[in-house]
Amino acid sequence: MQHATRRLRRAVTPYSFRIVLILIVAWSTGCASSQGFDQAAMREVLRVDPPPTPDSRLVINQNSRLSPPFRLGIVFTHHDFPTRPSIRTVEWLSADRDQLLRELTPLRDEQLIVETFVLTDVTLRGENTLGIRQAGARHGADVVLIIDGVAAVDRYNNFFAWLYPTLIGAYLAPGTESDALVMATGNLWAVRSDWHTPIQTVEGQSKVTGSAVFVEDAAALQAAKQQAIHALGKHIADQLQRLK
Repeated sequence: MQHATRRLRRAVTPYSFRIVLILIVAWSTGCASSQGFDQAAMREVLRVDPPPTPDSRLVINQNSRLSPPFRLGIVFTHHDFPTRPSIRTVEWLSADRDQLLRELTPLRDEQLIVETFVLTDVTLRGENTLGIRQAGARHGADVVLIIDGVAAVDRYNNFFAWLYPTLIGAYLAPGTESDALVMATGNLWAVRSDWHTPIQTVEGQSKVTGSAVFVEDAAALQAAKQQAIHALGKHIADQLQRLK
C-alpha cells in the first residue's frame, strides 16, 4: 500500500507542475503588452466634462450660497453602467472614508465646518440627488457631498516575463506590471436650498511590479485610490474656502 502511494505521488507531482506551467504561460501570453487607459470612456461613465479653464466659475446659484460654518454629510456612491472589460466601479472602503475625513479636518480649524460625517445608507444611489439631500437633512447636515468614481487596470508583462516558463521564474521574476487609474469626482449640494457646486474631477495612478504569482491588481487600485482621494480633498477644501 505504501509503495502504491509513493508511485501515485511521483506520478501526480510532475503532472501538476506541467499543468501549472501551462497555465502560467497561457495566462502571461494573454496580458503580454500594455493596453493603456481609455480615459474618454471613463469620463463618459462619470458623465463629466474635461477640466475647466482657470477663468471658469464652478460655483452656480451663488445667490443662494451658504454661510459657514455648517455640517457636512458625505456619501460615497457609484452608479451602474454597461459592463466594459477595461473599466470597473470603485469599491469604497472604510479606509477611504476615513482618509477623506482626515483630508477635510483642517476646515474645522478655519471654522468652515463644525461637523463632518459619512452617510452609509446603502439604498442611496448617486443619481438620486433629492434622496441624498433628504437623508442628509434627516441627519442634521447643511450640505451633502456626493462622491463618485471609476477605475481601470492595465496589466501586462515586461522583459523579465521570458523567465515565466520556469517555475522558479514565475515566483521570482519581476515580469508583471499592474497599472491602475482611478478617477473621482463630487458634487456639493445644500439640503435646504438650490445651492450646488461641482468638484473638479481628479485622478490617481499607481503601478505595482513583481512576479506573476504575487502581483495583485487590488494593491495598485488601492494606491491609486488614495492619491485620488488626496487630490479630491484639496479641491473640496478649495471650493468650501470660497464661501468665506
